[in-house]
Amino acid sequence: MRMSEAMRIIAMVPRGYMVSFERVEGHILASDYFPDKHAGEPLIPTEEEAWALAAKFAAATKRKCVNIYVIGSDFRPVPDYRARMIENR
Repeated sequence: MRMSEAMRIIAMVPRGYMVSFERVEGHILASDYFPDKHAGEPLIPTEEEAWALAAKFAAATKRKCVNIYVIGSDFRPVPDYRARMIENR
């Protein structure tokens, strides 16, 4: 494979962040996240913007959405996410 082709493929990978959380549905927690990468919504450009949105979301969803934290475009939690995770209980 040519380097130019590899770089084109790499550039196609979405970069950015999402907010992950669990919705309280009775006695069950249902995982969810936003923005919806698979629906084509643009990702949050920076980790700090994602944490700011997570905090606003937590304030608006007290006890309805819990375990709120930031994930990367690969759906993995960002480094040290546990220190900033918002339990929201």
